Amino acid sequence: MLRGLIKHLRDTQCFVKYKEKVTEYNADALGLFLSFGIITIICFVLMELLVLRTANFWFAFILLAYFLICLFFYKRHIFTKVDYSTLYLYLAQIPVVILAVLMGTVFDKTSAAFSVLAVLIALPPFILDKPWRVLLYILSISVFFIIMASSCKTGDLLRHDIVHLIIFTLISIATTFFVLDNRIEIVEKSQVFLKDSEHDPLTGLFNRRGGEEKIREFVDEKIGGLFLLLDIDDFKHVNDTYGHAMGDEILSAVSMALAASFRSTDIVMRMGGDEFIVYAPGLLNYFFIDGKLQQLNARMREITCQQGRDNITVSIGAVINDGSYPNYEAIFNEADALLYEMKSNGKNGFRLQDRPYEEIASRNQLSEAARIRAMREKASEEEEKKYKK
Repeated sequence: MLRGLIKHLRDTQCFVKYKEKVTEYNADALGLFLSFGIITIICFVLMELLVLRTANFWFAFILLAYFLICLFFYKRHIFTKVDYSTLYLYLAQIPVVILAVLMGTVFDKTSAAFSVLAVLIALPPFILDKPWRVLLYILSISVFFIIMASSCKTGDLLRHDIVHLIIFTLISIATTFFVLDNRIEIVEKSQVFLKDSEHDPLTGLFNRRGGEEKIREFVDEKIGGLFLLLDIDDFKHVNDTYGHAMGDEILSAVSMALAASFRSTDIVMRMGGDEFIVYAPGLLNYFFIDGKLQQLNARMREITCQQGRDNITVSIGAVINDGSYPNYEAIFNEADALLYEMKSNGKNGFRLQDRPYEEIASRNQLSEAARIRAMREKASEEEEKKYKK
């Protein structure tokens, strides 16, 4: 554990690399902190009323009102927008820290301070942040208390508070860093697991689970771009002739060529078997895409099986989404139809279209109407022949 902690103190890149996961964790921790605070205060008030039978809990109502207001804003704004959740978690705790320090100093100058000691132990472990920031946060609480205590208390009582503060500060640092180290490891392992679960082990590209979800988000949010469906021509022949090991090599080579043809921010995924899908957000220029697909086809033809025999070719159905496609299924079906058309007309090439979805839907409706009309006419002809007989 000590080695891991030292490693995380020196190298805090995981907080940059896994920023999204860290902010999600702190958003959840903020909700837990506020809920825990409300429950704690209610229990404290009930204990004061029913067990101790005192009414000295004015500060509890202040805290309760504060937590309820924070929880309201958390549910309305922070829960769905977690980009600054780490900062919000610090800001939510600071008023509690200030009140705890004031209660142990300004509002009670004759008794030992226990509220700030409880805060030191309870609050920092909620935060998942760079270790040096958490350490600075704990030390700031301690320094603030010493300043306030020195201005309000003297003699043995002041020494008593400072000695206890030092002990609890060390306990807080040890406890918080132990929890922090374990949480960092959990985040790292969960992200590695997530990456493995979203990527194809053979090619390293997104698998269907990981890639399709991201493409759906782009299409649903009306972010235009190029949608590409690619299929290796006669791949069964490769497996049957050269074996599955060579088939795997071809899949890897095609994947590398495909990934190299697009940006690192584009979604490149292996759908399964010898089919691949690409979504390139922002790629909308027809003539640029046409040239790019020609280059991609030429690059694929450079891939060969054993010693230059049997060049690999691919067929592509490509759709330029101007943002009008309503969902993933609509754009996939259109690309699939274009791919089928390419396969039926000699393979080794691509079909590209950039028409809006409304025009495509109208065309499909007309085609379906024509198909139904032809079926009805054929049925009528057969009925007429039967009648004549």
